[in-house]
Amino acid sequence: MQEYEGIADYAISYGLKQGFDYVEAYLESGGSFSYSRKQGNPNSSYKSKYSGIRLRLIKKGSLYTYSTNIISKERIKEAFKFSGFKGEKVGLSEEKAEKYSYKVKERIKVEDSYESAVKDVEELDKSLNGLAYRSISISLGKYENLFVNSEGSRVYSEIPYISSFILIIVKDANDSRQKLIQLGNTGGYEVFKWEEIRDNIEEEINSLKKVLKEGISLSKSQINGIKNVVASSEIIGIAVHESIGHPLEADRVFGREAAQAGTSYLMPSNLGLKIGSKEVNIFDDPTIKNSYGFFLYDEEGVKARKKQLVKKGIQNELLLNREYAKALGTKSNASSRSDFYSNEPIIRMSNTYLEKGKADFEELISEAKNGIYIKSFTEWNIDDTRSFARYQGNEAYIIKNGDIEKPVKNYKLEKSTFDFWSSVYLLGNDFNLYAGTCGKGEPQQGVPVMHGGPSALLKFGGK
Repeated sequence: MQEYEGIADYAISYGLKQGFDYVEAYLESGGSFSYSRKQGNPNSSYKSKYSGIRLRLIKKGSLYTYSTNIISKERIKEAFKFSGFKGEKVGLSEEKAEKYSYKVKERIKVEDSYESAVKDVEELDKSLNGLAYRSISISLGKYENLFVNSEGSRVYSEIPYISSFILIIVKDANDSRQKLIQLGNTGGYEVFKWEEIRDNIEEEINSLKKVLKEGISLSKSQINGIKNVVASSEIIGIAVHESIGHPLEADRVFGREAAQAGTSYLMPSNLGLKIGSKEVNIFDDPTIKNSYGFFLYDEEGVKARKKQLVKKGIQNELLLNREYAKALGTKSNASSRSDFYSNEPIIRMSNTYLEKGKADFEELISEAKNGIYIKSFTEWNIDDTRSFARYQGNEAYIIKNGDIEKPVKNYKLEKSTFDFWSSVYLLGNDFNLYAGTCGKGEPQQGVPVMHGGPSALLKFGGK
């Protein structure tokens, strides 16, 4: 990275000399290792290294973006030949010039852990022998970023990460159940606790087998008649991400994503909309240590902070970059991210969650009296405006007289966004975050995120 810093500085000075009003340079370099196994056999293994630079330039209100993996002064000059073209008209919010450098600490460096990763995946794979199907992949690496702009900002970061996908399938003579588990953290190799991972997977396997063996199927009328639902933190997390995080991205609210990934139930004309009950407080926070969506500065050099998207059920804050902050007459809240230097930075989530409450899990079940406890999902669907969603249960249980009873095979939670969040009645004191790869943009970009919260009691039949 150091050998390229002079090129980034050159891009700033050269761009200003060419009459551009704003110039930014984003340098990125990284290396990674990936390994996977399928059905007890090695499936793939590779190492990679890369480096590149992205420039964003503004002249007379027109925005130009240029990227290349050839980092040289000669190639930088080519970027400024776009000045004769008619670009997108944008403005950027005024932000403080930041000068900062940070590295995520590693006790066990990821670049020294490739052999350990292979060994740990192989041991996990052996422990899963006997399932109908199993596949495991792991990826670990590190990326460095340097952001500089013509306003005086200079931010350097170095972030190691580790992630894994684990797919398991159990079956009997008549049916099967599957579970996809995604894990992810930033930090050294020590952040993955393999013993805990194995224990959690064993618990998942036993739960799926129980559903297969003992699970009952409910009729459509029985499902529709269920009014009290205890949703686990896994269900709450996916609902937070899909029905709150995405529709509160300002580019969706203003319609930019309409042809790519949909719009939002929010519009510039109805900001401050009531979404849920007073129990609902939802945050997006990239500063959570070792989280998969961690960063301290976004890709526009803006300092990251905890953002409250929903406050006591009312939409409170949008996810903003500098462009949409300018349009709203406010400051950016550091939500600009890309998955690779060659892609444009756009508005993205980081770690998005529902704030926990004070109730024990037993209290949630007791308060529900009769209903359903939905512990995990096998798939989800949501419409283009993020107004109606369905979460198909993978592991769910009947609640009868305040106790958990038989498992249910076919429960699905299908509600409007407003019904779902307005029905939040009581929040648990547990809290979990789940790793994910969030897709958005054209071409599509997948960025690391987390979503979660506590278990919660939802009362759809009123209080």
